[in-house]
Amino acid sequence: MLGTYRAAVVLLALLTAAGATAQSIRDRIRLSPEKHTPITEQQANELTLTLNTATKRPIQVWVRTAGVLDAAGRTIAAILPAHEAGYVKVGQRARVFSPESRSSMFQAIVSRVTPGSAGTSVVVTLAGPAYRRSTRYVMEIVTEPLDALSVPNEAIIETNGKQLVYLEEAKGRYRPAEIQPGLQGELYTEVRGGLTDGDKVVTFGSFFIDADHRLKGS
Repeated sequence: MLGTYRAAVVLLALLTAAGATAQSIRDRIRLSPEKHTPITEQQANELTLTLNTATKRPIQVWVRTAGVLDAAGRTIAAILPAHEAGYVKVGQRARVFSPESRSSMFQAIVSRVTPGSAGTSVVVTLAGPAYRRSTRYVMEIVTEPLDALSVPNEAIIETNGKQLVYLEEAKGRYRPAEIQPGLQGELYTEVRGGLTDGDKVVTFGSFFIDADHRLKGS
């Protein structure tokens, strides 16, 4: 289906170009970031094309580090650099597991955060007894450092050093929009410029639209 569609696009372009001037041909084939890319409803269904709204939401970040189990087997301590420690607060959820037994995941709560000259000491208290044959654990602390305008990570395409999303301007019509990304979380990335609250962007299917947009512009 997609091959037939693209062949039809190429044939139409050749027939149109036959009666055009050299300048109009150059204007038509020049890749422009403002060019619209139409997608039919049938194509959208075949590609499971989905949209998501750029809006203000909590951006969840996971701080990952290695920690040491105490002698009693109830707490794990780690040292974090300043740029990560700023996200961590007492009361946040954490999970830990031993490199020797990753299938055994233990729940924990951040119980102490102490800044120091060599870094910030973070201690988590386990909800139950740990795997005692291990002294070192991988620690993952769940943080939500800020609410910000954001889009799903899957919506962002990196090309030529730029971060792009495909913005729906009308039903079935999309154009690339360059954004200025900020903090990248587990699911969402902060958008500091390029979109406004309520904009609809393509998530699943964005790579097809990007490829189709480039095909029509080259």
